[in-house]
Amino acid sequence: MFAGTEKVDITPQSAVWMDGMLRAHPSEGVHDRLYARALALSDSDDVRQAFALVSVDVCILVDETCSAVQQAAEARTGIPASHIIVAATHTHSGPSTFGGLTPREDGYVQELIEKLISLVEDTAGNLRPAELGVASGREDTISHYRRLLADDGHVVMNWEPYPPEQIVGPLGVADPEVGVVKVVAAGDPAKPGRVLALLFNHTGHPNVLSGDNYLLSSDYPGLATRLLEEELGGVALFFNGALGSVDIDGLRDRDWEGLDRTGRALARSVGEAADAITPSGSPAIRGACTTYTLPGRRITDAEWRWAQQVLAETGGQVAAVADGVGDDYKAAFYRELHDAGPRDLPVTQTCLALGDSALLTFPGELYTEIGQHIKAHSPFQRTFIIGLANGYVGYVPTRKAIGEGGYAEDTRHVDETAEQLVIEHSLALLRSVHEQDYR
Repeated sequence: MFAGTEKVDITPQSAVWMDGMLRAHPSEGVHDRLYARALALSDSDDVRQAFALVSVDVCILVDETCSAVQQAAEARTGIPASHIIVAATHTHSGPSTFGGLTPREDGYVQELIEKLISLVEDTAGNLRPAELGVASGREDTISHYRRLLADDGHVVMNWEPYPPEQIVGPLGVADPEVGVVKVVAAGDPAKPGRVLALLFNHTGHPNVLSGDNYLLSSDYPGLATRLLEEELGGVALFFNGALGSVDIDGLRDRDWEGLDRTGRALARSVGEAADAITPSGSPAIRGACTTYTLPGRRITDAEWRWAQQVLAETGGQVAAVADGVGDDYKAAFYRELHDAGPRDLPVTQTCLALGDSALLTFPGELYTEIGQHIKAHSPFQRTFIIGLANGYVGYVPTRKAIGEGGYAEDTRHVDETAEQLVIEHSLALLRSVHEQDYR
């Protein structure tokens, strides 16, 4: 097999609005540099058969941004657009490439698109003989199930100060799995086993730094990638998982020391899994895509009456908050959905198989329960979910969670049927790729 790697600095050159939180003003500086990292994998040296994976230190990448990168990169490299995966790490301290909570930085987005196109082009030009291996590890100190049941029956988010004695417990469990793909150079007697790339996957919300932070940062996944690159060499690429219902501990370590703790914990678990991998061959690389739609949410009459009352009080203005959103934001969001009417949301998923392991993309924030169900029922020995990839449809909660209520349930775009549709299409795609012939 053949592999190519490259990375590029994507740190804004000036102050920008930041994504992920309802902030009051643009950034005030840079704590650590932001990067995009890419890995190309192919069964042969024919780049037209390659797959490219791109990890970007931003919160969200919308469909149009990803499509622009895919189409232009195909034209420049020959890698099919359907073989290019562009995913956001979901740092909540990156530039506003989405614009859901703060103004979108359109000028930066255009610069980013050009950098990502060139990144794929450079990566495709670096293909060289390689071998890879896959393993799983575990990290269970960073992510916590963030939806908590209060003793009066309502849902409390884990960042909300609430009397501990009134919390019954979490309404689900986090996914502690760490997926690692280790790619090393082949046929290099001077440096046998030299690491070219370390792709790692973990399910978490990179918002150790709350909305009170105004310094650009790649949060804890960024620190983990830097530590791994320093220790093992090559390019380390982080891909998030089905993160919609998990978070960091919202009530402690919300500072640079907390970022250091979580970043080092993730790097340590990835490094341990990587050490257990001895790449010794070239597993078959194959893949496929599926495209479908998820029905859009319909705002109920009761929700619309409530929103109108709040809008009458706020005038549509939305205040900055450190975590989550207030009623002012939810009311404005309900008005947006009400005025637009229900609409279908397009979804494209890619399955990339590496021997008996699979990477499955999703363009949004799947609830962790959904991701764990897909992984448990996949025909592959190992299946890793790559969330926030090739677009964004927002949160996809379970039907059960929608009935219980909560932050993401209030701010979702999809209706309650989305869970089952995603599971059905995901498993069908995994089965179709698994059935393809491979050595």
